[in-house]
Amino acid sequence: MTARKKTTPRAKAPEPNLRHVWLAGLGVVAIARRRGAQRLTTAKQDIERIVRRAQATLRDVRAQGEAGVGRFGVDVETRLAPVLDKLGLGSSKPAPKGRRKPAAAKQARQAPRKRAAAARKATARKHA
Repeated sequence: MTARKKTTPRAKAPEPNLRHVWLAGLGVVAIARRRGAQRLTTAKQDIERIVRRAQATLRDVRAQGEAGVGRFGVDVETRLAPVLDKLGLGSSKPAPKGRRKPAAAKQARQAPRKRAAAARKATARKHA
């Protein structure tokens, strides 16, 4: 006789019960939550990048617009100056080239001794 191998019966797969369904559902929820968090993080980063680009674009447009308005104003003044002079409405002094600096900036540029002297004079006027 030939020797036969004894085979052991295979373990049967357990039949799904309520516990298996619960664990599978819990796994699905965990995976969905993780993917949702990743998508949310990615979406947040995308939105922040878009906002930064939009802000930079708006700053550039604003700067270009302000420069254009300034140039337009200068062009209008230079073209109208001869006409206004012929009509006798022009001013005899040239138009200022830039904005005036505030008085505080002027005082900051003064020498410290001049500022101290000006402060003493102001104090003397108050008490007089």
